[in-house]
Amino acid sequence: MPAPDLPEILYEAVLLRDDEDGIVYQAGAFTTEAEAQKVLDVWRAEGRTEPMVINLVPVYQSAEDWQANR
Repeated sequence: MPAPDLPEILYEAVLLRDDEDGIVYQAGAFTTEAEAQKVLDVWRAEGRTEPMVINLVPVYQSAEDWQANR
């Protein structure tokens, strides 16, 4: 069986709770990490102090594609 195609990756800018036990806000998903990083930079410039991360979100066409990549 051929290897499945790798999924497209979206980069999601996220604010976490101060205790890092959950997401407070998801700014949106971007096609490049650099663009998601700009959101984190804006938040920092605005004085946000919550933990911030960029989540990598794979985009699959079907559950079967997802299952093949697990």
